[in-house]
Amino acid sequence: MYEANHNFEQGIFKEAFLNEDVSVQVNAIKSLPLFASAIDEEKTRDELIPCLANRIYAMSNESCFNLAEQLERLVPLVGGNDYVGILLNMLVKLACEGEVLVRERALESMRNICENLENEEYEKFFYPLIENMITSNGLTTKCSAGYLINICYAKMSLDKQTKLKSLVDFVHLIDKEHLKSEFVPIFDNLAKDNQDSVRTLAVDVGIAIARKFKDFEIYNFLLTTFRQLGEDESRRVRQKVARKIHKIQISEKTRDEIVNIFRRCVRDDEAEVRVFAAENLYNFTLNFLESYKQQQESYEDIFEKNFVEVITPEICMLLRDVNDNIRVALSTNILSLGAVLRNECFNANILPLIIDALENEECMLFKENMLMNLNSLPMYADITKFSKSISNVIRNSHLDWRTRRNLLLAFMYITKRTPSEYFDENLKLSYQFLLTDPIYAIRRTAPLILPVLVKQFGMTWAKNSLIPIFVHFSTDHRYLFRGMTLFAIEELISPTLDNESDDSDDRNVKFLADFKNLIEESKVFLETLVKIVKLNNKLDEELKSDDSLEEPDGGVNYNELKFYAEDTLVNLKKEQKLVIFSTGLDEINDCYLEGVLLMLVKVFVKVVKDLSAAPIKNVEERVRRTLRSIKIFSKEIQKEVEQEWVQAALQEVSEENSKIEEEIEKKLKKEQVKEIEKIGCDMAEISEEKGMFEETIEAEYRVILCYIVNIIYSSSGHFSRSRCHFFLSN
Repeated sequence: MYEANHNFEQGIFKEAFLNEDVSVQVNAIKSLPLFASAIDEEKTRDELIPCLANRIYAMSNESCFNLAEQLERLVPLVGGNDYVGILLNMLVKLACEGEVLVRERALESMRNICENLENEEYEKFFYPLIENMITSNGLTTKCSAGYLINICYAKMSLDKQTKLKSLVDFVHLIDKEHLKSEFVPIFDNLAKDNQDSVRTLAVDVGIAIARKFKDFEIYNFLLTTFRQLGEDESRRVRQKVARKIHKIQISEKTRDEIVNIFRRCVRDDEAEVRVFAAENLYNFTLNFLESYKQQQESYEDIFEKNFVEVITPEICMLLRDVNDNIRVALSTNILSLGAVLRNECFNANILPLIIDALENEECMLFKENMLMNLNSLPMYADITKFSKSISNVIRNSHLDWRTRRNLLLAFMYITKRTPSEYFDENLKLSYQFLLTDPIYAIRRTAPLILPVLVKQFGMTWAKNSLIPIFVHFSTDHRYLFRGMTLFAIEELISPTLDNESDDSDDRNVKFLADFKNLIEESKVFLETLVKIVKLNNKLDEELKSDDSLEEPDGGVNYNELKFYAEDTLVNLKKEQKLVIFSTGLDEINDCYLEGVLLMLVKVFVKVVKDLSAAPIKNVEERVRRTLRSIKIFSKEIQKEVEQEWVQAALQEVSEENSKIEEEIEKKLKKEQVKEIEKIGCDMAEISEEKGMFEETIEAEYRVILCYIVNIIYSSSGHFSRSRCHFFLSN
C-alpha cells in the first residue's frame, strides 16, 4: 500500500478500478494518458504502472481491452523506448487472457510499439518475453508467443532467428500433397481434441490449409471438419468459426455447405456467437458474391436472387434479435452491403430494413453506429429517407449525449448529396437542437461543421439560414450560449476541419492562390479579388476603430476543443474532404472568402464589440481570443495581397475602383442578417422530463471533474488524498 503522499494512485485510480461499475473503470482507463502527462515519467513508471499491473486480474474484459489500447500511448510518458519493457510486461499479461478480443488488442498494441524500436531493442525487450511465453504451460500464452515471433523474427539477429525458426507457422510454404497427407489428419485430430482451446486453434489451422486448396479439395478434405466445428459444444469454438468463416473461399461446389455453417452461427443459442456472425455479415456476403463471379459473366441476377432468398432472412433475424449486442454488431457493417448489391436490390431489400430499424430501435449505440456509417452507403441510395430518423434521435430525451454529438457526421454525409433546400426543410431544426443542447461538449463541437455547410451551399444561403441563429446567440441571457457566436466566427475564419491543400509550395498561401489562374478565366474573379482586398482593408479599419478591443497575450487554445469533441473530431476530419478557402469556377458569384469578410465587416465585428462589454470573465476571455483570430486572419490576407501578381492584377482594374467601391458599400448597406425572435428548439425549454439533465450531464461532469483534479494535482503536490476522494465521490 502506498503512503498518503502518493495520492495520485490512491485518490484517483484505486477507487475507480475497484468500482463495480464497469463504465467508471473504463472512463478512468481512457484518461490514463491525460493523468500520466500530469506527473513526471518516474512516477508513471514507479507508481502508476505498478498500480495498474496489480489490478489487471481483477478487471473486467472491457476494462482490460481498453487498458491494452491505452498502454501503447504511454510510451513517451514513461521515458520513451528505453523503458518500454515495463509496458510490454503488462501487455504480455493481457495477451495471455482467456478473452480473445483482449488478447488480440494487447498483441496489436505490442505490434504498434514494435514499429518504433531499433533491431537491438527488439532483442533486448522482445526475445526474453517470447522465450518465457514459449516455455510456459498456458496454451494461449504459447499462441501469443507465436504471434510475436511473426512480428519480431525479421529484426532478430541470425542466432536468435535460428532458435525461433522452428516455432514459426510455415504452413503456406508446405507443398499441397504434404498438407493432404500430414496436416489434414492433424487438423482433424485437433478438431476432436478434448480441450476446447485446442479445437479453437484448429479453426485457424483449417483456414491456413484451405488457402492452399482448390474448391473440390476444400470440399473433400476440410468441409466435414469445419461443419463439426460449427456445431461444437463449446461456445468459444463456434465463436471462432463465426469470425473466420468468410476466409474459406466459397465456390459453386462448397457454397451450400459454407452458407449453412454461417446460418447456424446466426441462429446459434449463444449471443456471443451471433455477435461475431453479425459483425461478419459484409465479409461473408462479399465472399458469397465472389463465388458467383467465378461461375459466369452475367452473375449479378443469380447472386442477388440467392442473396434475397438465403442471406436476407438471416439479416432480418439479426435485426430482431433480443440481444442489443447482436444488433449493435450488425449496425457496424450492414450499410456496407450497398457496395456488393446493385441499386434496385439494395433499395428494395436492405434500405427498408435500415430505415425501419433506425425509427424503431431503442438501443442508442445501434443508432449511433448507423448514423456514423452513412458514408458507407452507395451514392445511389436515397439518403434523404434518413432525415426523419435523425430528427427522432435528437428529440429522444433519454439518448446518450455522445450519440447526439456524433450526429454531426450524419449531417455531413447527407449534405454532400442533398441541396440546401433539403437542409432547410429537414435538417436545420435538428442542427439547432444540437446548438442549444444542454451538454456543453455538443454545443462546443456543433459549430465545427458550419464552414463545411457554408462551403457546400454558399455564403448567400448561410446568411439567410444559419448565420442569424449564431448572431441571435450573442444576446442570449445565458453567458455560455453567448459564446456560441464566437465559436462560429472562429470556425468561419479558421476552420478546424479545413482540408488544407498540399499542392502549394508555400503552405502559408491559402487565401488568394486560386485567383492567380482564375482571373485569366473570367473578369468576374478579378473583380472579386479587388472586393476581397477592399473588404479586408475595411475590416482592418473596423478593428482599429475601437481602443477597447485590446489584443490578448495568448492565442486560441484548441486543446479545449480536442477535449470536448473527442473521437468525433477525428471522424469529422477523416470524412471532410473540402479545402474551405479554395476558390473554383463554381464559386464565381458566391466566393467563401468574400462572404466571410462581408459578414465580418457588416455583422461579426459589431457582435464582438458588443460582447466585449459583458461582465462575465469567461465571455470576455473568449472575446479576446476571437478578436485575436480575426486580426490574424486579416493580417494573413494582407500578406498575400502584397504579392507581386496580386498588385499587378489590382493595377489592371484601377480605373474601376470607384465602381467596385460603390458596389461594396451598396452590399454593406443592403446586407442584413434577418432577426429571429427565438430559436424554437431549445432542449432546455421543451424537455418534459425534469431528470433529463442530470442523466445527460452526469457523464460529462465526471470527465470534467477528472480533468480538474488532474490540473490541481499537477500544479500542487500537496492536494490531499481526502480532497481527491471528496471530489470524485461527490
